[in-house]
Amino acid sequence: MEEIKFVRKNKRLAIALAEALQDGKFVTLKVYDEKGDQQITGLITKINQELRRVKLSHEEGIDWIPLDEIQILS
Repeated sequence: MEEIKFVRKNKRLAIALAEALQDGKFVTLKVYDEKGDQQITGLITKINQELRRVKLSHEEGIDWIPLDEIQILS
């Protein structure tokens, strides 16, 4: 049952990321990584499905963020 929830969550995230890329919308990502929790606001400029990461352009530069580290999208 938990696997189904994980798949649904990932599908919703993928759709939201694709829409943000297509519409050129600013997004705020809540990211969990080795540095701890952080929120990053910016524009998604590319989605690399093969490497499972998104390219986010923000005021401090550009980051490639692994999809597995993205918890919340707003």
